[in-house]
Amino acid sequence: MRNFLVFFYLLGVSTFNYAQKYIGLNVDNDLYFKSDRYYSSGIFVEYGKLTKKSSDSLSKWNYISKHWTIGQEINTPSIGSTSLISRMDYPYSGWLYLGYRQEYFQDPDFGYGLGFQIGTTGANESLAKFFQNTYHVNLLNLDPLTWAVSIPQALHFNINGSFFFGRFLTTKLKWINHNSAQLGSFRNTFKTRIGVQLGSIPGLPFFGNRLEALQNGFSFFLGTELEYVLHDYSLTGSWLKDNNPFSLVPNKFRNKYQAGLIYQRLPWKANIMLNRSSNYIKNQNYRSHFYLKISLYFFI
Repeated sequence: MRNFLVFFYLLGVSTFNYAQKYIGLNVDNDLYFKSDRYYSSGIFVEYGKLTKKSSDSLSKWNYISKHWTIGQEINTPSIGSTSLISRMDYPYSGWLYLGYRQEYFQDPDFGYGLGFQIGTTGANESLAKFFQNTYHVNLLNLDPLTWAVSIPQALHFNINGSFFFGRFLTTKLKWINHNSAQLGSFRNTFKTRIGVQLGSIPGLPFFGNRLEALQNGFSFFLGTELEYVLHDYSLTGSWLKDNNPFSLVPNKFRNKYQAGLIYQRLPWKANIMLNRSSNYIKNQNYRSHFYLKISLYFFI
């Protein structure tokens, strides 16, 4: 038995050294687990692979990776028991999509990415009502949310781009920056995420699933995300026609304060990120929105 475990460990180590793929689960949820008081949540299944690395590269973009996501986002008001739209401080809405992006890195601290999303909104079409009320009834032992009024169903397509950058300030401390933009029928937004990264994990592990450099260790992140939103279908409906049953007014400027850590013990990686978000809707019942992003990945 002991020899078997040693063999399994050595096999794992050899796999870690050449890992070029990952699978993972990423969940956003609030800190009020019993009451489920939140404005937005999400669950994302992710897969990616490194298709070119520095040893076989002839261009300045030494690493090329491809990433796929099946994601679901859910919006709900803070009072989920009411059917009166006048008491809803946030819209009910769901967004189910398939995402793809391709990223190019010159080195583990500098790169860019391009991608797209295709999906559907709608309480039933996005499966948001089904999954949320299943979670409420069977796991939290709470009454189902009413979903009495919601943002209507529509098909959507978005394109997006990202720029990644990191610079060492000391041996273990790094200034990092992620700029991104998305344009499409579902969401039009520009955002920048800046902060400091402290620890032993190389590259930019807090900006997606990085395959350019894998190493065991801890890293910590402290920073902020600033965002300007031109249009968000999940809050206001279509910008081409008036299909929004709510009269809520969104904030175009948003910001998040973030603190998190990554523990990487190959072939596993765990990421926990605490977020304090500003209001997405003016006159929400709560001035800010706390939620926790929990991610678990396995490298192949």
